Amino acid sequence: MKIDEMRHKVGDDIYIQGAMYTGHGKDDFAGGLCKISEIRMGVSAGERVPFVEVEERPGYQYNYLMLLDKQDEMRETYGTQRGHADPDLRPEFNEGW
Repeated sequence: MKIDEMRHKVGDDIYIQGAMYTGHGKDDFAGGLCKISEIRMGVSAGERVPFVEVEERPGYQYNYLMLLDKQDEMRETYGTQRGHADPDLRPEFNEGW
């Protein structure tokens, strides 16, 4: 897939899955709708595919095709909830990495 073939564009919302880390809780993220801030091509499993970055989680890139496969499932999980940083700053969850 090429960038100009994508259903989503910069500025569109897309669902991003939440993430919780036992060794670096400061990077925990509550999933939900996020605004696409950048799209670029990258490599995944030896194939060139689009990756998206979202305003709510700068510095993280997501394989667009993998996100597309889970949009319906995440819509049911998150509904209208917006994705956002949800850091766990307790020392015991930030010493392992």
